[in-house]
Amino acid sequence: MRNNGGQCMSEDTPIPYQVESRVSPPPAYCPVCESLLPSNLGELECVVCAAQVKVEHSPTRASWEQEKVTCPACKHVLVAGIDSRPADLRCAKCKHEFTLTPKVIKVEIKCPACERSLRIPQRPGERKLRCPACMEAFKVNF
Repeated sequence: MRNNGGQCMSEDTPIPYQVESRVSPPPAYCPVCESLLPSNLGELECVVCAAQVKVEHSPTRASWEQEKVTCPACKHVLVAGIDSRPADLRCAKCKHEFTLTPKVIKVEIKCPACERSLRIPQRPGERKLRCPACMEAFKVNF
């Protein structure tokens, strides 16, 4: 058994190696085709038209650098100190290594047939969906 901040954990309890960031950049759109770009900063490629687009947002970079993260192993709070995502981090207290992954943005859409609300991860391009309530198939573009 190992001690995890006052809690005993068995040796077979896995410790997460990924923690999701709480900060995401604002949505950015391709200047060529006006489609949603991948949610990140830097040199991005449009998934619809393959245009190369440089996206920067200094407030997001500052928030990423100052973001407080809880170590998944010992629950110690540390400051990321890195202005990009994903970011590989090591806890100063227990030396556990983990990755701070980009925040997954979810959007709420309504089924065109039954109007049930669905929450899905927002990704660039066309998505083919099937409503779990009425089984209606439909497409969504971001």
